[in-house]
Order: sequence, then C-alpha cells, then structure tokens
Amino acid sequence: MTLLAVSLATVVLGIVVYHRAPDRVWNRLFTVHAFAVSLWVMLNYLIQSASTVSEAELWIRLSHPVVAVVICTCLDLFWVFPNRIDLAPGKYRLILYSVGVAFSSLSMLPALLTSIELSRGTVMATYGWPYIAFGVFVIGTLGYADYVLIRKLPTLTGLQRAQVIYVLVGMLLSQSIAVTTMVILPLIWDNTFYARWGSAAYIFTVGAMAYAIAKQRIVKPIVAFYRISALALTGAVGAALIVVVFRGFDSIAIATSVSLLPGYLIVGLCLGLLAVPVYEWFRHVLERGLANEQVPEVVKQASDSILRTLDVEQLPGFLSENLERLLHPAHLRVFVRDHLDDTLQLRAWQTTVPTYHFDTLTDSLRPGSVLLNAALATRGPIERSQVLRFHSLEEAVQIVGEMRLLDIEIAAPIIWEDELIGMVLISEKSTGEMYAPEELAMIGNMMSQASLAVRNAQLYDEVVRMKEYNDNILSEMNSGVIAIDADENIVLYNPAAEKIVHLPTEQALNQHLTVLPDRIADCLRDALEEHATPGQYRFQLARLDGTLVPVSCSTTGWVGGAASQKGAMVVISDLTLVQELERERQQAEHLSLIRVLSAGMAHEIRNPMVAIRTFAELLPTRWEDADFRESFLVMAQGEIERINLLLADLLMLSKPADAVTEQIDVDDVCRGVVRALSARAETLKVELQMDLRSAGCEPVGDPSRIHQALLNVVTNAVEAEPVDGSVRIATTSICDNGRQRKVLVTVHNPNSHIPADQLDQIFKPFYSRRSGGTGLGLAICQTIVEEHNGDISVRSLPGFGTEFSIHLPLGPSNGEPPYVTGISQ
Repeated sequence: MTLLAVSLATVVLGIVVYHRAPDRVWNRLFTVHAFAVSLWVMLNYLIQSASTVSEAELWIRLSHPVVAVVICTCLDLFWVFPNRIDLAPGKYRLILYSVGVAFSSLSMLPALLTSIELSRGTVMATYGWPYIAFGVFVIGTLGYADYVLIRKLPTLTGLQRAQVIYVLVGMLLSQSIAVTTMVILPLIWDNTFYARWGSAAYIFTVGAMAYAIAKQRIVKPIVAFYRISALALTGAVGAALIVVVFRGFDSIAIATSVSLLPGYLIVGLCLGLLAVPVYEWFRHVLERGLANEQVPEVVKQASDSILRTLDVEQLPGFLSENLERLLHPAHLRVFVRDHLDDTLQLRAWQTTVPTYHFDTLTDSLRPGSVLLNAALATRGPIERSQVLRFHSLEEAVQIVGEMRLLDIEIAAPIIWEDELIGMVLISEKSTGEMYAPEELAMIGNMMSQASLAVRNAQLYDEVVRMKEYNDNILSEMNSGVIAIDADENIVLYNPAAEKIVHLPTEQALNQHLTVLPDRIADCLRDALEEHATPGQYRFQLARLDGTLVPVSCSTTGWVGGAASQKGAMVVISDLTLVQELERERQQAEHLSLIRVLSAGMAHEIRNPMVAIRTFAELLPTRWEDADFRESFLVMAQGEIERINLLLADLLMLSKPADAVTEQIDVDDVCRGVVRALSARAETLKVELQMDLRSAGCEPVGDPSRIHQALLNVVTNAVEAEPVDGSVRIATTSICDNGRQRKVLVTVHNPNSHIPADQLDQIFKPFYSRRSGGTGLGLAICQTIVEEHNGDISVRSLPGFGTEFSIHLPLGPSNGEPPYVTGISQ
C-alpha cells in the first residue's frame, strides 16, 4: 500500500509541476522523471504482490530499463537546473541515453537472476554479474549527478542556491536508502527483502525537486530543517506520551477488567490538541538563533521615517537606507519618475561593497521596457529566479536579460493608482543567501508605504508651490486683501493691506477684526453674516494714524462643510490715484467744454448780432420808413431775448450749486413739474401721467435745481411726443448692488425714438435734435443730477420709445450707514 501511495503521489507531483510552467525545460524533464519514478515504484509493487516466480521475474526484468530512464532523466535535469532555460548540449544527452539503453539491456540476460523464490510474503531474488554492472551504472550516474549539483553550488546565490540545496538533500536521503536497500543489501545478504523500501524512499527526491521547482515561495533550507526537526521532536514526544499512558492504562485494565476505550479517546484528543502548541514551542526554540530581534523595530522605524517624509528629494534616501539595513544587499538603487519626460531617474543608492562602481550602471530607466511593464502588471516585487520559474519563456528571457544588465535580483515597483512612479532595484545579498518569503513580503509592504509617501510628498510639494505662488500674488497686489474665519479672527493680511490701513502685519494677523478700522470691520461682519451676497463699498477710510484715504471695498463670504469653516474676505483698493486721475479727467473735460461753449456761444450770439447789425446799417437810410423802424424794433427785441435766454441757460449750466441740504420730496417735485407743463402739454395734445411711489425716501439737496432738471427732461419728452401721445413720470425707491438705497425717477414717452448713434451725443452742450433749441437742456440736467451724487441714463428702442432714468442716492439722515454714500464730485 505504501508503494501504491508513493506511485500515485509521484504522478500527481509530475502533473502539478508541469502545469506550473509547461514551457520550461526543468518542468518537462521533471515530469518525465516523475512518471518514470512512478512506473518504477509501481513495478516494485507488482514484484512484491506477484503470485508466481515467473510473474515476479518479468516485473524485475522490466524494472531495470525503467530505472535507467529514472537515472538518465535525473542527470539530464541536473545539467540544466536551476540556471538554464534550454536543454544540455545534444552530444552529452546522446551519450547519456545511449549508455542508459546499453545498461538497461542487461536486464534481458539470463544471468541477471541466479535464483528467485517467494518467501515470507515477499520476493527473494539472487542476482548475477549483470546486476552488479547495472548497480555500478546506477551508483556512478547518480554520483555524477550529485557532483554536477555540488559543482554548481558555489557559483549560485540566493534562491537558486536554496533550490539546489533542497534537491541535494532529497537526493542524498533517497540515494542512501535506495542504494542500501536495493544494491548493497542484496549483494551482501543475497536477498531483496528490503528492496521495496528503496523505491519508496525516492519520494524524498521527487518531493524535494517538486518543491524547489514549483513552489512559489520557498523557505530557507536551514529554516526548513528546523521546522522538520520541530515536527520530528513533536512526534517523538507524542509517541513517548502515548506509550507511557497506554502502558499505564493496560495495567489498570488488567487489574480492574474495565474497558478503557473512552480513556484512550480522551487521551488521544488531548494529545492532538497539545501537538500544535508543542510544535510551535520547539520551532520557536530552534529558530531563535535565526531570528533578528531588531528586525521588527527596524521595520517600524523604517515605516515611520518613510511615511513621515514630506520632502520628495529626501524620500529615496530614507527608503534606500532602511532597505539596506533590513536586507543587506550588495547594492540597491532607488529611481523616481521625472514628470518632465516620464523617465525614472536615479535618486539614491546604497552598497555594502566598497569597490562597487555605480558609474558602470544606468542612471535612468525608460518607460515601456519589458521589466517596467512586468513590474506594473504584477504590482509586486519581481525576483529574477522566480521569473525563470514562472513567467512565459519568451517574456522571461527578456526580463532576465534586463535584470542581468542591471545586475539586480529584485525589481520592486512603486505604484500609485495604476501608475508607475518609482522603482527599487535590489541586487543579491552580500552573503549570497536567498531572499526569504517574509523579506519579499516586507519589500512589497514597504513599496506600498513608499508609494503613499511619494504621493503625499508630491501633493505636499504642489501645495507648497501653490501657497508660494498665491503668497507672491498677494504680496505683489496693489489691493489690500484681508480674510477672517468664523471666529472673526484675521487669517490673511497682505502687504498692500498693511500699507492702506497703516496697521503692521504682526499686530493684525491672527488677531480679532476689532483691531481694524471700524468701517472695514463692519464690511467683513456683513459679508460673514450674508455670505451669499457680495458687497461693493466706497468711502473715506479713517486710518489708524488719523489720515483719510478714499477706498473701495469688495467683500464676499463663504460657508464650508461645517460652521467653523465659514469665513469672509475684503479686497481694498486705494482710490487716491483714481481720484487724481478723475480730477485730471474732469479738468480736461472742463477745458474741452469751455472750447465747445466758446464755439457754441460764438455761433448762437453771432446770428442775432448779424441780424441787428444788418438792420442798424440800413437804419440811417431808412429812418423815415415807419414800417422799417417797427420791424427793426421787433427784430431787435426778439434777438436780444434770444441772447438773454441763452445767457440764462449758460449761467444755469456753469454756476455752482448753492449749499442747500434740504430733504427733497421727489414726488412733490414731480407734481410741480407736471403743473408747470400742463398748459404746454395740453396745447400739444400730449397726456401727462404720474406713478409716484417714493414717499418717505428723500434725498438731500436743492429741490429747486432738481425741479429744473426734471423740467428740462419732461419738456423734451412732451415736445418730442406726437399729437395724442403720452408722457409718463414714475418714481420708486431701490437698492443697488452695493445695497445703497436710491430714488429712481423715470420719464417715458412711448412714441419717440433716438437713433443709437446719437445717444452718446445728447448730453453734450449745444447738441439739439429740434430746431430752435439751444442744446443745453440735457447738459444742465446732467450737471444738476451729478451735483447730487446721482446719475442719468437713457434707453431708446423702436417700439419701446425713449425712457430717461435718474438715480438720486439717499443721504445718511435716512438711516443708512455713512459709508454707503457716494463720494462728492
């Protein structure tokens, strides 16, 4: 039954190893070898179970060619294992298998068996000289196979050395048992009683080969030895306890004649439960010398130093130093992606070999290489020995070729969200040992931490650069910027704000906004309370040094995810230069207006004077003509009146307003205008309509001048409206974007239209669209409205008509804060 179990297990191992990498020479040769071993073990089973001498002789003779195949495939495998990916040279293989066929033919000679009998439940055979010759072939070939592996051992490092050690141990154990039971003992004792155990013992070789070839991660041989020893010790202790307990139970059973089956079951259960902790204790004791007690602490320190690093330039150095402390490789290099060209550039390196020359190796890795693509695909460390074992042959050849050029054993990628951001290249260990599975797992974990650290450092670097960029913008701005948080503490205060407010930064930053001038503080409070409504303000700022400066303020507020995340900001602009430019502009406009007025006055006065002069020149010759004298008198009076009206308008346009600061009832002023023009409107058959709704909202100023301005606008509207037309005068109170309350007066006549190209001309002096007009009415109106800090505008469209809009701001006496009033012109 043992032989059947070994035969089946060998076949299973052969199939498993083949499917791990069907294109590998090792895997294919091992599968052939395992099948041959399985057939050999099966023939031994048939020999032991033979019922006749002739049947036993048949199976014995057939087993010799199978053994030759086992021996030849074993040597053929050892020629290429573990560092070659192709078969051995053809001439070597031809000689090997030719010798194997020659010696296997000895099984056909009659002298192979001198006698054979069935005795003691087994086959007892006596061999002749051909068996001795075949034994020499077996021992010699296996010895040479061992020599091949032993000769490779000093040239191999890392995992490949561990693979050879596993196979050698399995080979030597199997060979010692097989040669002893199947060659030496039959030759010495002239019987094959123990031969069955020789073939069964070959399971150690097959198992070691399968483990070395197909296991994804193999443990160090010394660790495996300690674990097997711990298992053996656990079994020995368990066996000893069973013997002691069962002998005691037997004594009790003899003395009492009581069935102890329940006791046996309880003891067996207890021993089974104790087996695991006992094994773990033995393992811990045996492996204590291998464990480095400082490794956990070093790993923790490495993780902390990597994750706490926010400098992209320092991170590769930390990573290389910690990996060198943990792994002790001959050398390692850390590459980080360059965002300019996407290449991986060398950023740090370590070596334990003082004479190692890094300048012979590349300092950059180009994207798209087979190695980088494989690392990105596997998302974990790539070990060169593992590539030879498990990757496709074509890919393995390219990857291993790149790794040999780079002189590395492990390539560990640093990946963030499917993007390769770095690579760590690690050579073999300086001691030549293999990298344990635990170390490979640790490398993988550290790469995950490194990817997070690299990304954090990159994000931190981006935040720092953005902050520096914003700080540069704020420091170079001519406008002051002040921001507060939900607790009304100042969190942003740029140099321009310091210059405008005359409050040093160290006295403002992180202080309560009460340190600011009251009006700015009020603006920020309003923005904090009404964060959704941006504000616009213009006022005279009383700075902390007592000086006044005209400023404009723009405020806004925001609300975060929590109440503590809301805040407000004000942007302050110094209008001193703006007002200077405005004064210069006004002076230029005044000069231009003087020129226009001079030209207009000369034109308007010259016409009447020409008429008077003409009549005056004719007067001496036509004095006796009564009709001429009457015509001259009428004409002179008319022209003089015309000049008088012109001069009156010019005085109205040019003279400054009296310092009158009365409350103006705009609705009452509109009623007075309608009464003054009712006769004229009736004559022209134009209806005057009123919709007055500004009661209680009274701007401050001169009611008589507002009356004159409205009179001019309504007069123009009445005279521009055709017969049976209408003119509508309306008033209301509004708030503009800066939340300043105003009175709006609109004058609308629906049946007249001003062409778009004339809209920007109508407020200029001496521009008139009707004959007989002076062209000063709207200019006077604009002057009066601007005296009251208001503005006048016009909208004219076909089908809509023409509408003049006059905005008059309310004064501070109406309850509005003083900083919302406009600046006096």
